[in-house]
Order: sequence, then C-alpha cells, then structure tokens
Amino acid sequence: MAYIEQLKHLIENELMPDVEDHVDELFEGIASAKDATTDERTQLEDMQALRDEYKELLKELKSGDIDEEEAEQLYTELTAMREEGEEDDEGLYDEEEDEDEDDYDIFDHDDDDQY
Repeated sequence: MAYIEQLKHLIENELMPDVEDHVDELFEGIASAKDATTDERTQLEDMQALRDEYKELLKELKSGDIDEEEAEQLYTELTAMREEGEEDDEGLYDEEEDEDEDDYDIFDHDDDDQY
C-alpha cells in the first residue's frame, strides 16, 4: 500500500494544487484582458482536463480500483514528469548573464596615460 498512499499524497497535496493555481492564473489573465487568446483557451482546457484526470485517478485510488503495482507505475511517471517540468521552469528565469570584468577594460584608465 506504500505506493497507493504516496500517489494519493502526490496528487492531493502537490499536483492538484499546482493545477488549480495554474487554472486560477489563466482565469485571471483572461479576465484582465477581457478576452482569451486561442493559446490561453487551449491551456485552460488542457489544465481543466488534467485536473479532471487527477480527480478520476483519486476516485479510483480511493475505491481500490488501482493496485499497488499500477500505483507504483503511475507514481514513477508522474514524479518524472513533474521533475522535467521543474527543470524546464528553472531554465526560463535563471539565465542571467554573468558580467565579465574584462568587458569593461576599455573604460579602465591608467594614471600614466594622462594627456
């Protein structure tokens, strides 16, 4: 029962809240723009479908329709997908270029080079 409980925890406490937050953000963006782009509508539909899949999966877990082996498989797949998503998100905002001190050498003045 270890993977069944871990899968329940993952869905209830991590995946569902993330999806709900994303759905809320999309709704807010659409509401503030007064209209949704095709991409926003597609994202919203995808997130709502994902939320519904998670709800159905939880229902199956709670009713005992998913055995330990299937729960392990699902848990492994979902955690791998989640880790991939986190890695993708990290690259979006952490790409600050390091300034190299040598880039500013043209501005360095020696006291000996006075006119």
